[in-house]
Amino acid sequence: MALRVSSWKENQLSKADSDEALIVKVGQGDIRAFELLVSRHQKAALRAARRFVIDRQEAEDLAQEAFLIIFRKANQYEPKASFKTWFFTILLNLCRNAVKKKKPVYFDTPPAEVVESAGGEDPTEQLDRRQLQQALASAIAKLPENQRSAFILCHYENFSYAEAAKTIGVSVKAIESLLVRAKRSLRDDLGQYRVR
Repeated sequence: MALRVSSWKENQLSKADSDEALIVKVGQGDIRAFELLVSRHQKAALRAARRFVIDRQEAEDLAQEAFLIIFRKANQYEPKASFKTWFFTILLNLCRNAVKKKKPVYFDTPPAEVVESAGGEDPTEQLDRRQLQQALASAIAKLPENQRSAFILCHYENFSYAEAAKTIGVSVKAIESLLVRAKRSLRDDLGQYRVR
């Protein structure tokens, strides 16, 4: 693929372009179109990867790898699927493979990233919040792959059931079922944290 930098005028027009139009431009070698796609989806990719693998550095590596894959395979993009589902399919496959390669990590104490200062908050409430965050991250990590994927996409990344179904490769009914089972498992695992 021959790389080219779009002119200022082309770049200004690309900000209004859809993700699908941008990935086509990336396939033609336009680096600025790729930069715009990364800036649009970087935060969501990091959030999803982080919820899937927990470790911040590993999540950053996986998100970066997903962006490199779409850069290399941009000319293979099929406009039949939305860019969002295509990209998150790649990202979730990378996350699944990473999880398969290692054993789950369970924390006795919250990871450093979770422990943040909450100015002026009661220390007991701060501790309760940290424990809940850690328990939720641990409970999500224990979910089976498809349940975890469906839960992360629908509840954290605001995917519609149809988008999540395309991304995971299942039917909308299956997504609904996966979410019901995921919520049930999370409710069971987090029962001690229920507000009474």
